[in-house]
Amino acid sequence: MKNVYKKIATLILISLISLTAFTQNNNAFRFKISGNNYSDETIIRLVNGASQNFDGSYDAWKLFSPNPNVPSIYTQITPGQELSINALPEFTEDMSITIYTNIPANGIYTIDIEEIFALTSNYKISLTDISSTTHYRILGDTSLVFNFNTQQNSPSFTFNISTSLVTTPTNETCFNMNDGSIMVNNAGNTDWDIQILDAANNTIVNNNSNSSLNNYNNLLPGNYTAQVSSKGIVDEFSFTISPAANLTSDFNLNKDTVYISEGGEINTTNNSLNAQNYTWDFGDGGSSFDISPIYNYSSTGNYVVTLSASNNNCTEDNTKQITVLQSPNVITSINNINTENIQLANLGNGNYQLITAEHSNKQIMVYDINGKLVFEDVSVNDIYNLSLSNNSSGIYILNVMTKDGQFLKEKLYR
Repeated sequence: MKNVYKKIATLILISLISLTAFTQNNNAFRFKISGNNYSDETIIRLVNGASQNFDGSYDAWKLFSPNPNVPSIYTQITPGQELSINALPEFTEDMSITIYTNIPANGIYTIDIEEIFALTSNYKISLTDISSTTHYRILGDTSLVFNFNTQQNSPSFTFNISTSLVTTPTNETCFNMNDGSIMVNNAGNTDWDIQILDAANNTIVNNNSNSSLNNYNNLLPGNYTAQVSSKGIVDEFSFTISPAANLTSDFNLNKDTVYISEGGEINTTNNSLNAQNYTWDFGDGGSSFDISPIYNYSSTGNYVVTLSASNNNCTEDNTKQITVLQSPNVITSINNINTENIQLANLGNGNYQLITAEHSNKQIMVYDINGKLVFEDVSVNDIYNLSLSNNSSGIYILNVMTKDGQFLKEKLYR
């Protein structure tokens, strides 16, 4: 009688597999339990067109042996709906199928796992012993030995099907930001470990994820290797974080002083690198988005010209000062002057110190921005302290002339 039931079950299995073999010859697995001098088997398949419920064209109900000494192995839809052939749809995310056993007597039992049809490359599989949470990676036909106690309708194993990881690296956004990242999508899996190593094999990430989707941030530019493991299945991949272009903001002005009487015109030369957009602030409320604009000032003053060079979300600033005077009558140019033996030190808060050599006579004159003489003195001391602390805030022009022809012209700020 034992052999009759076994032959009937085997014929049913073979017939049902043959019915669908012409449509898909892959991803079919036989699980056979042997022990107590008997054996039984069940089949799990991934088939296009199958569902999680009973499919008459693909699934088969479980026929249990009337012999109480025969072990049983099977899957089920719900209690009372046990299957000997369980055809499931092709998975796009990780999935585990519970395998049940009936064990008639304490003892040693063997589980043989056979690939009836080969596993396609988009899947990896493993078997988990539920009682010990031990995982067995399945790379082909596999035989495992277990010590079972008597049990009925017991969830004994999970058959784990792992789908391909989806990984998306994001490069550094701005130079030296070190904000690269890698997104790992382990669809359908909320319990996996990940380790990420840099090119020097330093561990950058080593943790457990309880979400199917995770981002790992603050990665420096470079090459990385990573390993994701879950239920005995290991996925390895490599990725690269590329550095952002070195964005620089740089420019030149054709003058450091312009005159309203001559149009107040200033020319700019943009020397920025790796920028896409430019914003100029000329300090008097005027602005421009040109690459190298020409600008005209209409009010006297000392202004800060700012160039903001940007690329995507990255911005770099650079500044230069310019003086705007009413007319050239106020001498401010510091070109072609001989200051070999004259030094000027800024002590802060409008205080300055002149240092000359050989106790030479020197005439000291200070003008405001409109050319009005606001201070005059003559000194023979090598060190002369000049203070503008009692003057109004603004720009002043210092002229120093020594007896031997040394001449210093400099802007002072109060």
